[in-house]
Amino acid sequence: MKVTVHGAMCVASGNCGYVAAKVFRNREENGGYVELLDPNPPETEWEAVREAEYLCPSGTIQIEDRPIPSG
Repeated sequence: MKVTVHGAMCVASGNCGYVAAKVFRNREENGGYVELLDPNPPETEWEAVREAEYLCPSGTIQIEDRPIPSG
């Protein structure tokens, strides 16, 4: 899984940092906007990342589940 965030779209709802705290952080000193901690989270975090994507009101989080073919 590869995770991307589009910071300019973030509305600082805090949902992502709440449900997937090992992958996202919403720091108060940054106005609560999302910070991506792990763009390639382990499989143990995938369910939480998908929930964060679903709960994001602005579509800031993008998930790519399939690996990009090399070559």
